[in-house]
Amino acid sequence: MNEDPCMLCHVEEADAFFQRRRVWQDEHWRLSIVLQGAVAGFAHLEPLRHIPFITDLDGPEAASLGPALSRATAGIQTATTADKVYVYVFGDRVPHLHFNLAPHHPGGPLIGGPGMLRPDAELTAPAEHHAMAAAIEKALSTPEVR
Repeated sequence: MNEDPCMLCHVEEADAFFQRRRVWQDEHWRLSIVLQGAVAGFAHLEPLRHIPFITDLDGPEAASLGPALSRATAGIQTATTADKVYVYVFGDRVPHLHFNLAPHHPGGPLIGGPGMLRPDAELTAPAEHHAMAAAIEKALSTPEVR
């Protein structure tokens, strides 16, 4: 691993560690779909530049966050047909700003409040994770997605 302690600044290492696939990027932000776990379409939206926490957000990343977040969540919602996309930020494990984006379907594995995943949530098959990443990538490549 690189000497720099920030995993997300070494995106290939982060992609391998989190088993994720990058599906969209602009000049300030990138979106990666996690290809494991109980939620197909679960994603990380993170700035390309190292910004430790949301309280450190400044410059062009601050100015472009709204459009990037809107585009990413719209693409996820379109591709997954989710009722909504939960957006949450934790910064304790990886000190590089990243938004966790989680599509929610009624009766699905996500529940509000503590725990976020149902205790009996089953893992989604890898093929479905890969298919969802491809669908989100396609959705983000069309002009009608914000």
